[in-house]
Amino acid sequence: MTMRNRAAGASGGAPPGLLQGIGLVTLSAMPTMAIVSLIPNLPQLLAHFRHVAYGALLVPMILTIPTLCIALFSPLIGMAADRWGRRPVLCISLAVFAILGVMPLFVDNLYGVLATRLPVGFAEAGISVTQNALIGDYFTGQARQRWLGVFSVANPILAALLVLAGGALGTLSWHDPFLLYLLGLPMLAWTLAWLPEPARIAARPDEPPAGQDAFPWRESAVVGVATLGMAILYYVEAIQLGRIFAVHGIGSPAEISLYVILASIGTVLGGVVYPIVSRLSAELRFAGVLLAYAIGYIGLGLAPTATGALAAALVASFGNGMAIPVMIGWSLGRFGVARRARGMGTWVACFFAGSFFSPPIVSAVQLAAGSFLHAVMLIGAVAGLSSAVVIAWRRGRMAAPG
Repeated sequence: MTMRNRAAGASGGAPPGLLQGIGLVTLSAMPTMAIVSLIPNLPQLLAHFRHVAYGALLVPMILTIPTLCIALFSPLIGMAADRWGRRPVLCISLAVFAILGVMPLFVDNLYGVLATRLPVGFAEAGISVTQNALIGDYFTGQARQRWLGVFSVANPILAALLVLAGGALGTLSWHDPFLLYLLGLPMLAWTLAWLPEPARIAARPDEPPAGQDAFPWRESAVVGVATLGMAILYYVEAIQLGRIFAVHGIGSPAEISLYVILASIGTVLGGVVYPIVSRLSAELRFAGVLLAYAIGYIGLGLAPTATGALAAALVASFGNGMAIPVMIGWSLGRFGVARRARGMGTWVACFFAGSFFSPPIVSAVQLAAGSFLHAVMLIGAVAGLSSAVVIAWRRGRMAAPG
């Protein structure tokens, strides 16, 4: 009996397929909601709480506290999901996400709002860890690679829809964007109906063994270091792109938004291409992502016009579209089923930690490089060198005797 059949057998249903894939794709957008749905309303929140002491410092934490919780507590939540099951952790997380996520509708105190964001962060960590683990539990081989490609295509589209919805609701009141957290309730119903708990089985022949008592610390460390490094590069484009276009002379926020949306086409293309290149070795996939960052970031620094910057941004965005499925697919292959959630907790923690480390690293490089665009170019050069090192290491490993 295959893992697909065993996973279904735990709930007496059909093997995981389209319904499970659609559910996991949609769940992947939930952890980013804390940021993307509230970004358009940050000025409104700052204005509303302008009389609160240290409001300028505290208000942005409405967006960042959940992300910090994801970075800090995902490994612990992964341990819980391995011990008590993916489905219980996911269901509890979705319930907390929905119920606590909408609490700011009924609170007009900044400290009260901030207090609700801590459990929301725990819930988002639970959703992200179990969603990633279930990809590996439900799907294997090319089916897994295809769904990872779908995730990469769907995520920017879902994020754009959340931004639009959050902005529209924000025109009514600063409270109303928090209504979007009620999306956790239909996702909870979907989980109960269509996402069965995988059977607790030994590792498949195509994945590493994982005993019930042994956690692969070395593998976890490798995944953590590689993920953090890639995430720092990923967030250079994801966080700094609007600023980059502004430096290239794009003046109004509306124009910058248009250029960012056009650049995100590259992200979609990366997700479309990923299933095609997934048959290549992990080293070649990583090298390809790093090369895209090198070309994109160096191009963003050298571009003489905004149009040239957009062309370079498309390449960097293509790298971002490839990066997440490349990292997740590689990480899933390094953990057996018994410790997969804990292992993916490491991945989730390090990926979200990259969003904190990337901006100060860019600022530090800027001090050394002399200007913001020179810093972006220098980071691109490091990515290119890293790509060459990965290729050289692969060639050396293949040439080694035995």
